[in-house]
Amino acid sequence: MKILYTVLIATLFCFLPSCKSSQTATWEGRVFTGQIDPKVDKLLAGREVFADAERVIPVLVDSNEGSGAKKENLEGYAIIKKATLLTPEQIKRLQKVVFDVETYDFNLSKRCPFRPYVGFIFEKGGKKAHALFCFQCNEVSYGRDSKQGNLEDFDSARAEILALSKEVFPQDPGLAQVGKDK
Repeated sequence: MKILYTVLIATLFCFLPSCKSSQTATWEGRVFTGQIDPKVDKLLAGREVFADAERVIPVLVDSNEGSGAKKENLEGYAIIKKATLLTPEQIKRLQKVVFDVETYDFNLSKRCPFRPYVGFIFEKGGKKAHALFCFQCNEVSYGRDSKQGNLEDFDSARAEILALSKEVFPQDPGLAQVGKDK
């Protein structure tokens, strides 16, 4: 019996190191240090600005393509309003969505015109990256330096992004209508 017990304990210790936690969202101070799935890393075109942003600026954009031709813009969509900077807690909530592989459906492609309304500009050491969210299609585009980025579905995180957006733009009538249409 003692030998069986010893073998059982030894077997358990052999398998414990290979167990992976489902918790990937970890931070050291304000820096996201959790594991990132390679598909998410590719979608973001690198994590450094998203993971270690010195500040994050929430914006509303004009959803009409090309509206930002001669204005400050993200991916050609004119920035029509900026909110106050996100707090460290809000940044962590946004990063949790951004870095979670379960946020995205990499196997689905939608035939919905991308019409973003909310964006978040991540800044670090003179570098900029952004996330533009379209609530009509539940798609997000991740780009750099205001240029067009990689597009993916974020259906499973729609509620979290919408709640954060309404939190930073509480009086916006456009956001107030989102959720009533779905």
